[in-house]
Amino acid sequence: MREANVSIDNSAFEAMGIEPLIDLGREAGIREFEELACHGTSAVVQMTVESRYDEEQLDGLDCVDQWDYVAETETGHLYVIAFTAPDLPESLTETSADLVGTCDPELDERSATMSLVGPQETISDTISEYEAAGVAPQLRKLGSYEGDDHPLDALTDRQREVIETAFEMGYYEVPREISTEEIASELELDPSTVVEHLQRAERNVFSQLL
Repeated sequence: MREANVSIDNSAFEAMGIEPLIDLGREAGIREFEELACHGTSAVVQMTVESRYDEEQLDGLDCVDQWDYVAETETGHLYVIAFTAPDLPESLTETSADLVGTCDPELDERSATMSLVGPQETISDTISEYEAAGVAPQLRKLGSYEGDDHPLDALTDRQREVIETAFEMGYYEVPREISTEEIASELELDPSTVVEHLQRAERNVFSQLL
C-alpha cells in the first residue's frame, strides 16, 4: 500500500467544472471540510461554514446534485453537499476504484491538498487521468503507507465510524437486525452515502485479510 500527498491550485477547480461551488463555499467562510464519499468524478462532502450559503445560488449550480442544510453548530453552519465534476472523464471512476480513498482533504484560499492511498499503479493512473483532463496535481510526497497493519487501519475515519456503527447496531447479525436507512438516521447521513462507505470499508478490510 502506497500513499501520495498531492495538491492542486485554483485553476484545477475551473478545469474540473466545480469552481463556482468552491467560490460559493469560500464566500460563506469554510471552517471545516470532510469528504464523506468519493466516486472518481463525484463526491459527497460535509462542510461547516461561517455563514449560511447563498442557497438560491447553490440550487442553481449545475455541478451540485443535492445539498442539505443539517444544522447550526458551535462552529458554524453544517451542510452535506453531493456534487459531480462535469469536466472530469467518466473513466476516472473506474481508474480510481482501488484507492482506499482521498484521505484528509484540506481546502484553503489558494489550493487543496489530499492523500491518495492505494496500490502504486492505481495512484499513478489516477494522477494521469487528472492530468489528461487539464488538472495538474503537484506530487508533494510518495512513499509507503504508514498506517498500522490492523485491517481497520486501512479505512478512513468516516468509513470506520460507519462500519463500526453498523456492527454495533446489528447490521451484520444473521438475520440482519438493522437497515442502511436506520444506520443513516443514526449518523445523520444520506442512505446512499452509508451504502458507499460500507462497500468501500468492506472491500478495504477484505483486501487486508484475503
